[in-house]
Amino acid sequence: MLRALIISIAIFCIIIPVSGTIVTYIPESGSISSLDVKDIAESNDGTILAFATTNGLSLFDSDWSTIQEEPWEYDTGLQDNFIQTLEFDTNNNLWLGFPAGVQIYDGTIFSRVGENEFFYKMDIHDILRYNDTIWIANGNSGLNHYIGERWEWIRPFTNNGPGAYYITSMAKDHATGNIILTSQLNGIWEGVPDEQGITFSKIPFDDKKYGKISKVLDYPFGGVILFNKNTILHYSESSGICPVMDTNDLGYGVTRMNDVALTDDGTYIIGTDNGLYGLCNNTITLHITRNMTGITNDEVTKVFFDSKGRWWFITRGEAGYYLTDDRTEIIPVIMVDEYRQNFPEISEASNPYQVQIHYTR
Repeated sequence: MLRALIISIAIFCIIIPVSGTIVTYIPESGSISSLDVKDIAESNDGTILAFATTNGLSLFDSDWSTIQEEPWEYDTGLQDNFIQTLEFDTNNNLWLGFPAGVQIYDGTIFSRVGENEFFYKMDIHDILRYNDTIWIANGNSGLNHYIGERWEWIRPFTNNGPGAYYITSMAKDHATGNIILTSQLNGIWEGVPDEQGITFSKIPFDDKKYGKISKVLDYPFGGVILFNKNTILHYSESSGICPVMDTNDLGYGVTRMNDVALTDDGTYIIGTDNGLYGLCNNTITLHITRNMTGITNDEVTKVFFDSKGRWWFITRGEAGYYLTDDRTEIIPVIMVDEYRQNFPEISEASNPYQVQIHYTR
């Protein structure tokens, strides 16, 4: 039977109390298929969360469903239960990366991608969508990207390519349009696009001081966040590398950080070996541990923030989310250049864009 424990809690922090709700799930029929979660992605309309696990694809839209490999559905079904990474494209198709290939799921069938491409048999480390382009980090071959219905290979150690074979993660800098890469052995790289393509250069970084960086993620206010087990850093083209925090800032009991996510207001959600932390303006605003009802394990291996304001977390004992009680409603609004009184239906911008309006209670 599905266990969904909903508990209203009051969490008292250093300065102010934070109240919210915790919901947890354990792997079983009608729930998440596994707690070995490799990646989490959200559809563009915010209706579906996809969980890449080592036991199939789990989907959440207020209820759980799981899709697993079936031998009789070789051409249109999931090719492997071990999913390493996933990403939704602009058409809400789900791209899935496996130890040996890529698939696209349109909500009905799975289509194999790259059967005639050289990356088909290679390990897929990360998938990134940037506007209409899909970037794939695979094997020891650097990067491939899909743009204009064609595949292009960005060869490592060429004049314009990154000087790294094994790319571990990718993120986009919303302020500049650049792409930031972390690699297994060859540091951090920044790709600057122009009319001729994209040119990569190495970002100066002191790995003796901070250690090797294993992961990069988007930052909502420009630049990107870099992190490893011990430290979190911010990088921007204008300011370079700036320390954000390390494990010592989380207090006694934390020896490693397993994963990091960011809320839309810039709060850091940090999964550690001593529970889940929220950090805002250098202040711990939330700490969820196994001492709370519904939480049985302090090892938080994966975190994710969705458009509904839920702080998702995966522990060794359960999956779940935290939702603050004072979450503001967010409504997307399209901005236009001008309003024409006589012809309101054609009042539009040459490049319309959306901003988020926050309504406070």
